[in-house]
Amino acid sequence: MNSNILYKYFNQQASEEEIALVFEWIEENPEHKRKFIRLKAAYAMATSAEIDQIELDRRRSEIKLPKKSFKPWRYAAIVILMIAAGTFWYHSDRNEEIIQQPLVLEIHESQESIRIEELSLIKSKEGTPLAQFSENQLTYLAQSASSPITKQLLKVPYGKTLKVKLPDQTEVTLNAGSTLEFPSRFEGKTREVKLTGEAFFDVYKNKMQPFVVRSQNLHVEVLGTRFNIQAYPEDESIKTTLEEGSVKLFTTEAPDEHMLLSPGELATYSRKLQNLTKEQAHIAQQTAWVRGEMLLDNTPFSVILKKLERHFNVKATNHYAQLEKESFSGIVKLDLGIEEILQVLQLDTAFEYKLSNKHLILSQPKTNP
Repeated sequence: MNSNILYKYFNQQASEEEIALVFEWIEENPEHKRKFIRLKAAYAMATSAEIDQIELDRRRSEIKLPKKSFKPWRYAAIVILMIAAGTFWYHSDRNEEIIQQPLVLEIHESQESIRIEELSLIKSKEGTPLAQFSENQLTYLAQSASSPITKQLLKVPYGKTLKVKLPDQTEVTLNAGSTLEFPSRFEGKTREVKLTGEAFFDVYKNKMQPFVVRSQNLHVEVLGTRFNIQAYPEDESIKTTLEEGSVKLFTTEAPDEHMLLSPGELATYSRKLQNLTKEQAHIAQQTAWVRGEMLLDNTPFSVILKKLERHFNVKATNHYAQLEKESFSGIVKLDLGIEEILQVLQLDTAFEYKLSNKHLILSQPKTNP
């Protein structure tokens, strides 16, 4: 293939005839397809305004990618993937449009259930304005001291995320499959919220009223800080990562004992052992989802698969045991489709998949006769 034609194609300057030549070349054999993906990804890396080389180097340094297993072409493909239309060599069924569940706000006292995305102004049953919704952010409005306090429960389904500005100006980003419970206005000695799932908090500082996140057996208390909590009920542990400020953690089993976290530290609560441990954290890796990314550092395939299940709202079944032994490093952009991400993983490890009715089935690749 003429490199000048590929260059024009990547720069969206190719004629219809040249575009046809590119696709004919891609379809000639699997090696051409693999080469095209690598070239396109490398071009995207060199020209991307989103992740330039300085940012890439910084993130690679943060997650300390092992040099001995590093594959430049594979990493480039994972960093930014720009895949052309067409059929890929281990691709079976085309991705069906995944039906998304709505973002829901429940108000306990009036037993209301509101579909947030259908409204720009959220009101109570009595007509009191509570919040505004725009561009996937729900911003709560200030309430008078005499207004009744109502319990708000936000439900973010798998396949979606949501940004929320709470009544005290604290900003929260909720990950897929998460719920957050909080009052319509905070009063008393503390500002308390209850989390299930995962969220990143940027807490508005108020020394007179500490902010407390309750997450099953673990409670986190802060004044003003930035931190991430991962507390999905099906996971074996609850993880708290501190980016900025300081936090105090304590458990329901030992409320008089607490652990202090400093910036850059990760605390893990084991549900089985009912204890807290802490270690140095890869902040960029733990909070990558907030930026719409997965940062992988020799990450097991099983962990990646669980993240894909939550982000794309699918149920995965793996019938290929070899995949459980594989791990990957790199940056995955989550605004790609699930199939595009799977196709990048296939560049390293061959497998087949089928996606139907929100069910992803992974299997061993068929050998050519």
